Amino acid sequence: MVLKKVIYLLSIFILFGCVATKTDITGTEPVDVNSIISNLRVRYALVDSISTWMNVGIQSRGQSEEIRASLYYQKPDKFRVDARGAFNEPKAIFIANGGAFKIFFVAENELINGELTDNVIKELFKVDFRISDIRSSIFANPFLDGNVDQIVMEKRSSGYLLRRPSVRPEYREEIYISSNEEMVVDRWTIFDIRSNVIQDVRFSKYQEVGGIMRPLKAVISRPPDRTTISIESVEPEINAELAENTFTFPTPSGAKVYEFSELKKEAKNE
Repeated sequence: MVLKKVIYLLSIFILFGCVATKTDITGTEPVDVNSIISNLRVRYALVDSISTWMNVGIQSRGQSEEIRASLYYQKPDKFRVDARGAFNEPKAIFIANGGAFKIFFVAENELINGELTDNVIKELFKVDFRISDIRSSIFANPFLDGNVDQIVMEKRSSGYLLRRPSVRPEYREEIYISSNEEMVVDRWTIFDIRSNVIQDVRFSKYQEVGGIMRPLKAVISRPPDRTTISIESVEPEINAELAENTFTFPTPSGAKVYEFSELKKEAKNE
């Protein structure tokens, strides 16, 4: 079933590009919500492109799989993911560019075209992701969504805990900022109205790349889906020059082409 493959690749794509920025807040300066958000925004502004290889481990509902993938990102919000199997065989290509996306499954020679709306994943797959979450996850900066008006900050022994209502109705979020050596986002957790964890992201193995501190490892847990994804970045590059055709993909000869709108109708009928 094509839909199952779409769910599989989109879930990985949204979750696996996790990188982070550091702030330059020092111990001699007053720390408040505005200073943390301001510094994260400054670091985001310094990044125009990202390229990296990723080793991805997926455990879901008693099954596990290892995937190697390359991620390319270019402002404003162009993405490409090339996924490979355990033996480095090409599996799938995902490209998002200009409000549209393409997914190509190599072995099946199948191509899916669609409109990249913010709620398309939740609407079609009943998985609580937004396309705008991609950017926040890639930069480990939960504040890129503009949700900064009702944040409450609490000082902890080794950092700061920031709480806020989520943009999702009746959800709430907790963001932990570590200040042991550099001030970085260590953890980002989303809770539902009953305080059940919907998604928990933990960042570790921080390393400076291109002058920006970023975690080389992220572990994403989604209890409602019984899924845990472990991601390790290999040879990341910041502001690397990307070829002009990185975010284009001509239809391969003989490929079976699906329209996402038609798959949406199919999903509603299942």
